[in-house]
Amino acid sequence: MFYQLPIFENLCPSWEKVLHLGTREVFPKGSRIFFTEDLIDGLYYIVEGSIEINLHTVHGPEKVLFIVGKGCIFGEVSCFIGGDAEEASAKTRSDSVLYYFKKETIERIVAVQYPELMLELVQTVAYKARMFTELLTDELISNQFTRVCKMIVYLVRFKEVKIDSGQKHVKLVPNMTQLDVARLMGVHRVTVTKAISELKSKGIINQFSKKCLDITDFPALLKLVETDEN
Repeated sequence: MFYQLPIFENLCPSWEKVLHLGTREVFPKGSRIFFTEDLIDGLYYIVEGSIEINLHTVHGPEKVLFIVGKGCIFGEVSCFIGGDAEEASAKTRSDSVLYYFKKETIERIVAVQYPELMLELVQTVAYKARMFTELLTDELISNQFTRVCKMIVYLVRFKEVKIDSGQKHVKLVPNMTQLDVARLMGVHRVTVTKAISELKSKGIINQFSKKCLDITDFPALLKLVETDEN
């Protein structure tokens, strides 16, 4: 299920059946898979690890456009449009195992013999398009504090934490820092830090670190988001 959080996992499970058509590549954490000037003639499927797709501009530091994890593909835009990666680059967030599929292989073999894989590819593009549309809408109509609240709610739902009706205390391992949230939102870290501090002062959040997101009043957090949407 899609929750507006720009993180994608397991959208293309059928690609596991064609790994023999790709080239296996292993990258340690922090590796650049491709950079802005690189020519791309294929796409990648992630077997292990996670990748962040970054946007580079002349106006400031790079912004994380989205994150893709196990069971997903990336690089499809550069693959089918052609040319270099323009303003985007891909970097591993953890040790990763990828399979690279050349455009020629996709067009001549995958598209012909495995049409269900192409449907998954189209679905991936559709998810990303909707994510960008909804995040742009949030940026235009919501203040920064509310946007941070929404990102936290989306993160809880993305992690598929079971929450009973009226349950207040929610605790999970987000595997994301406040800096990660800031980069996904395209704002400075201080913006997220201030929002978290305000949520703490309201008694809604107790802790937010990479290893622990401790929400003490989840209904109150939802109310902040729902009030903005209404």
